[in-house]
Amino acid sequence: MPKRIGRGLLVGTAAGLAALLIFGLHGLRILEWKSWDARLRLLADPAAADKDIVVVLVDQASLDVYEKEQSLSWPWPRQMYSALLRFLKAGGARAVALDLVLSEGSYLGVEDDADLARAMRESGNVFLTFFLSAEESASDQSSSEFLRRFALEDGEAPAGTVLPLAAASLPVDVLIESAAGAGNVRFNPDPDQIFRRVPLAFSVKGRIYPSLPLALSRHLTDGPSLKAVPLDLSGQLVIRFHGPAGTYKTYSIGALINSQAQIESGRDPQIKPSEFAGKIVLLGAGAPGLFDLRPGPFSTVYPGVEINATVVDNLIHRNFVRVPARGPVAAFILALALATAAGISLLKKVWAQAVVFILAASIPAAASVLAFRKGFWLEFVAPELAVLLGFLGAVLLNYSVEGRQRRFIKSAFRYYLSPEVIERVLHNPSLLRLGGEKREITSFFSDIAGFTGIAEGLAPDRLVALLNEYLTEMTDIILASGGTLDKYVGDAIVAFWNAPLDQPDHALRACRAALLCRSKLASLRPAFEERYGHGIAMRIGLNSGPAVVGNMGSGRRFDYTAMGDTVNLAARLEGACKLYGISLLIGEETYLRVRQELAAHEVDLIRVVGKTRPVRVYEILGEAVSPAAGEVERLASYRAALEAYRARDWEKAAALFSALAEAGDSVSGLYLRRCGELAAAPPPVDWEGVFELKMK
Repeated sequence: MPKRIGRGLLVGTAAGLAALLIFGLHGLRILEWKSWDARLRLLADPAAADKDIVVVLVDQASLDVYEKEQSLSWPWPRQMYSALLRFLKAGGARAVALDLVLSEGSYLGVEDDADLARAMRESGNVFLTFFLSAEESASDQSSSEFLRRFALEDGEAPAGTVLPLAAASLPVDVLIESAAGAGNVRFNPDPDQIFRRVPLAFSVKGRIYPSLPLALSRHLTDGPSLKAVPLDLSGQLVIRFHGPAGTYKTYSIGALINSQAQIESGRDPQIKPSEFAGKIVLLGAGAPGLFDLRPGPFSTVYPGVEINATVVDNLIHRNFVRVPARGPVAAFILALALATAAGISLLKKVWAQAVVFILAASIPAAASVLAFRKGFWLEFVAPELAVLLGFLGAVLLNYSVEGRQRRFIKSAFRYYLSPEVIERVLHNPSLLRLGGEKREITSFFSDIAGFTGIAEGLAPDRLVALLNEYLTEMTDIILASGGTLDKYVGDAIVAFWNAPLDQPDHALRACRAALLCRSKLASLRPAFEERYGHGIAMRIGLNSGPAVVGNMGSGRRFDYTAMGDTVNLAARLEGACKLYGISLLIGEETYLRVRQELAAHEVDLIRVVGKTRPVRVYEILGEAVSPAAGEVERLASYRAALEAYRARDWEKAAALFSALAEAGDSVSGLYLRRCGELAAAPPPVDWEGVFELKMK
């Protein structure tokens, strides 16, 4: 026991240090960002968003309407915004932020700019945006004096929280002089191009200026002080998104301008100004062509103005995301690695080790969710990596020291892989990796006819008992014939032959297994009917051809399975059995491989959905022994009827099929109905007797 604990602590320390090294080198940074995005999508609460913060968008619909009806192309005259401000002032809006580029004079002249400046002064609560740049421009030399009144006080921003920049691009003079405040709206996304955080203060030419959300929130609440805002290690505020785009009530600017025009003409407005009483209104671009749609945690299309609205909400309500110090996070990572490795080293049973791993892996997830609800961004990926490394290190060391790899593999995989696959894995453990190989196989699909009705008529425990007995009997036959069980899908069985072991006679093995399954079920039917009240029947589809066979799935869970058109057609044939009223259909490739050993007859020439080449399908009758005289006659009559049908001799075909149908041949009954339909509505001249199989 002490030796095991010591070994576990040694492995855990190594795993923890490795995870810390990767964490410290930012090797997990992008994965951690994505995990944070997932937490926001799963746990964010749109109802928590401030209902008094609303967004007005210059949307595509408004651009289209004004261009069509008034020939106004973008950028709009300033009088459009003047009308909006008068509307919001009449409604009693608490503050208005224009998150738009107004750095050039109106194309209608200075009077248009003056009109907007007048509306801003009358409102008294309008905030404008400016753009700070890292590259100084000669045209920005005069900006410092205009910016002076928006600067923060010296010492207000703690060291490390200010982003140094070189120059500013401002709105035209008459507008910025009339603004109640202004702030920067230019900031960069994370390296993966997602906007998750925003700097709040910027230095230009020795002065410190706020972002637009900070300026607006300070005006509205006399704060908060930058010293009271928790910032991340980069000196930025992590944005606490409350939901996807549209979380804040959004209006189309066209509807509001139209409402103001209606008021001025004495009509009832489309939207009443009173809706904006006490509201904080942010106006921004929402049309794709205006280039202010930014990728966010919820989607790749998130209006930049709504990001600013979210930051305003965070600042006003102090609803912050805090990032824990790296010391406690490092201790958490190391502790998880130690606990996981020690726990795995102490245990011998694979199931017990699996329980420890699951419990350990659930701790970072639970901790990160709890931390999120408390307003913290706790690392998730690095602690999970520590658990994984601790687990893998302890498992590998256990098995290398004690020689338990064979028993582990057998225990872990014996429930869902055939013995042949297990033996192959034991000899070559690399097969546990994802991947496959192309092989010729025969694919087997079966299910119980009318299973839905049977399920509805049985109690759950009786249904499970019936299924277990049925699946056991059928599976034993498949495995005894050398087949590999792929999966169960409810009452359906999926299997294949010629993988992983080579079986040159795989088609014959599959067909004989199918015949045995059908025969065995027939013998079990009376007992099933007596015990469960239902005598069940099965449908089987077989097809041979190339497929990709191997371990498919994810890095955490995969199955040894087969994929490809060969498998898909086998599944289609199983479903088509219901159409033809028979229990077993095989594809043409399978028939060509077994026609010397088994008796079969052609059922149809079909084309399945998504394929252009038709395929002949056959029904297996049994072993190729000398048939009775009556059976020889029946098959000859059927072939003659099928030839007449494909020669478009509907009358002759119908007569032959009619006699066969009266004798109980369900396929002939189907063709008899087709003959009547085709006689009434003849097919085109290039018709080749192909039936389009629509079912899947």
